[in-house]
Amino acid sequence: MAEELRELRLSKQIPAKDMVAVVQAIYPKYDKTVQSKCENGDAYGVSLRPDAMAALYAHFAPELVESRKTAKKDAHRLTCRISARLETADYEALQRLIEAEGYATTQDWLTATVRRYIAEAGETE
Repeated sequence: MAEELRELRLSKQIPAKDMVAVVQAIYPKYDKTVQSKCENGDAYGVSLRPDAMAALYAHFAPELVESRKTAKKDAHRLTCRISARLETADYEALQRLIEAEGYATTQDWLTATVRRYIAEAGETE
């Protein structure tokens, strides 16, 4: 975040006092000293909050706002998930059995097992 803050200021040639004014609208005690510490966050252990950074981008670089949006957290085709935690011995035994049955992955085995269970229960699509 510190590098991002400094990069925004330098790339757009924005005076630090202008950036401070934007952040002060959200956080009134933010000042030029804090701005400097945020830009050098590795040295001070200080970083700008994401909402303040978003405000700076919205004010000074609205064309970059879209590119900063994070990707979807789950871009998988199959979005529904199930999981379980096992003891180490049970997990290792399960992995050996899955491999012995010829499944390439645990996902393949679990999908087949779920589909078989649904079919046996008469809940087919």
